Amino acid sequence: MHATIRSLAMLAVMAGALVSSWALAHGDVTPQAVDVSSLKPLGDAKRDENPYRGEKEAIRVGTSAYNQNCARCHGLEAISGGIAPDLRKLDIDKETDIYFRDSVLRGKVRNGAVYMPPFEGILSQEAIWAIRSYLDTRHEEEAAPVSPMEALARKSNCLSCHAVDTRGVGPAYREVAKKYAKDKNAEARLLAKVKKGGAGSWGKVPMPPMDTVPEQDLKTLIKWIMAGAN
Repeated sequence: MHATIRSLAMLAVMAGALVSSWALAHGDVTPQAVDVSSLKPLGDAKRDENPYRGEKEAIRVGTSAYNQNCARCHGLEAISGGIAPDLRKLDIDKETDIYFRDSVLRGKVRNGAVYMPPFEGILSQEAIWAIRSYLDTRHEEEAAPVSPMEALARKSNCLSCHAVDTRGVGPAYREVAKKYAKDKNAEARLLAKVKKGGAGSWGKVPMPPMDTVPEQDLKTLIKWIMAGAN
């Protein structure tokens, strides 16, 4: 559960749009109004757990609200195309409910870059929990790591954007190994790039700085990547 939250936290958890250069290709990202008149009013006090979980009407409202406000970045039916996290991986429990609620309300900003705008004052509490109810129906368990190195990559929040041999938000690890295969200083160069973050080497999608990950873990992962991520 905690690993899932940490992985998703690297990017937006809920967004109708991403206010950054890589969201502009998704067209109109103006938040759309959500009609919650058919749902039980929740009042002003913030709920820490989804009060609509399993309710048919909340799921219906949440499905429409998700498609209007979230699918542009998180994908139709919550199947991410890579630009934002796959929300099917959200655990169904109180801790994740709180994380989800706060992410929607506050958005995601890292080092001054807005990865997801705040929806406080835009989406009502009823709308937020209705969307959460819909996402519960799309839940899929995250596959267990197949190796200790993949487990370390997941723990370090790398697998939100990268995979071993498939390009996602970022390049596949084997693409990286191939690009830097003849660079004698590749490991040191990659360590500096990963710690600092940035964009431009593999496209316009920015990589957040990974300076909160222990340096020794980064060095271990980079060595593994340069060896082909086998």
